[in-house]
Amino acid sequence: MSKHVIIVGGGRVGRHVAAELVPAQYTVTVIERDPEQCRTFPTHLATVVEGDGTDIEVFERANPALADAVLGVTNDTETNLAVCELANELTEGVRTLVRIAQDGEQDYAHLGYVDNIIYPPALAAETAVERMTSGLTSGSG
Repeated sequence: MSKHVIIVGGGRVGRHVAAELVPAQYTVTVIERDPEQCRTFPTHLATVVEGDGTDIEVFERANPALADAVLGVTNDTETNLAVCELANELTEGVRTLVRIAQDGEQDYAHLGYVDNIIYPPALAAETAVERMTSGLTSGSG
């Protein structure tokens, strides 16, 4: 396994994902359309490709043939879905993750080119509840 990941979206979520992957020996390539985000993305975390991740020419600059996984984590669900569909067209066996932007979009899990879905507000709520309740003992109250 090459441990190469392509992240489309170099904002807060993309930066946090890269920061978690690098210590685990992953090679990370980030595709980001905003030139300012590209300029300020930490170079020790990823190689940055500037452009639209749904554009096949831009996407191919990230070496999708080497990728084990492609993550669409922009603020736009449709962009993230398009990225994962493109990844599946270009790279056999690649795993895909889509960040959804709104409640109710979890239904995209049925699409053949989506392996995993994340919804940051739901993950934050789950984490908050888990941390809050882990300190509670049963029978107290």
